Amino acid sequence: MSLTSLAIKEKGYNEIYPFASWKLFTVPSGGESLGERYKLYGIKQGDTIRIVNISRQGYDANDEELIVNTYGNMIESHKNRDIYIKKLMIFAKDIRPEFQEYLLYKEIYKPQQIGSKRMDIKKKIITKL
Repeated sequence: MSLTSLAIKEKGYNEIYPFASWKLFTVPSGGESLGERYKLYGIKQGDTIRIVNISRQGYDANDEELIVNTYGNMIESHKNRDIYIKKLMIFAKDIRPEFQEYLLYKEIYKPQQIGSKRMDIKKKIITKL
């Protein structure tokens, strides 16, 4: 069944056997209708730039994602908000010190669109750090 799904996908059709897809392992939230994540944006000379998580000394990209999501959730839920804003600011300056200011956004997206040519992401500003 997997080989049949693979052949069908290569011809441009939707797969009939979901376990043939890489999304099973890389997009485990693919069955959910909406996904949420928090992202940092940096402000430099008036430009707002989305900070991309990359591996660097001290953190790997997954660590950065986890830290921003954990602190973002705590900030949005107002649990010790000021403490977590300070912690996230320290983290942001550590990983990307070239920005003068930082913004925390919540991004809401449809996991089914991951890997498609166009992905609709709704953004909500949570706070300025």
